[in-house]
Amino acid sequence: TAYRYLSQPDCNPFEKLSKDDFREMRGIVVEAVLGTDMSAHFTQIKNMQNALFTPTTVNRNSAITLTLHCADISHPTKCWDLHKRWTDILMEEFFKQGDTETEMGLPNSPLCNRAETLVPESQVGFIDFIVVPSMNLLGDMFDSLLQAAHNDSKADSIGQKAEFRKVTRPWENRLTENRKRWKDLQTPKVSDLEPPSTPTLPAPDTDQLNGVIGSVEEKGSAVEGGVRREEEVPDIVNDPVSTLQVSGPGPSENGKP
Repeated sequence: TAYRYLSQPDCNPFEKLSKDDFREMRGIVVEAVLGTDMSAHFTQIKNMQNALFTPTTVNRNSAITLTLHCADISHPTKCWDLHKRWTDILMEEFFKQGDTETEMGLPNSPLCNRAETLVPESQVGFIDFIVVPSMNLLGDMFDSLLQAAHNDSKADSIGQKAEFRKVTRPWENRLTENRKRWKDLQTPKVSDLEPPSTPTLPAPDTDQLNGVIGSVEEKGSAVEGGVRREEEVPDIVNDPVSTLQVSGPGPSENGKP
């Protein structure tokens, strides 16, 4: 579609290029666009990491491809409102794909299940494992390219070169802030919840207990063999251990039960 528009009058900024240059430019654009496919993400990251550890200059096409790829996944580096808006739009696109897959009887693709996908958790993982490593690598690549350009630059009139400075990385603070916002929105795990507090039983009312015991002392009696006999009520308050025993059938006068 883009190249169809380029063929229209006054819409082609490359019309002055030769056929060979146009063909090369088109190959760079196609490679960069294909590099935004997440299926090629880890291969692209690994290749760039290997290139940065070699003394050779970073390949121009690879540098352009990584720059476009990082721009494509860069919404977590924006302010929260813009990042959240992009997240909602993208997740709705994923969920619609999942709805279609369900209607067709197909298993849902990752992050496409509307009922089971936890958006805050998915965004924390996206930031940690995709965006942060990619943006850090992008900064390292820029430093490498600028360092090479600085080394090749000519000295000024007094034979000195300007001091080399690494690129600033303004995305770092945004990533930290947005990650924290998503962490605050995460559904707490069961293990993170505080256990229910054990109810504390009220202390016994000593005055009430003594009143009950006093009433029993006044009326205390036992019935054995049909004969009512007054018994001494044990002092269970002052001596609970020595006076309270489990009663049971004792021996008779002749020693038999």
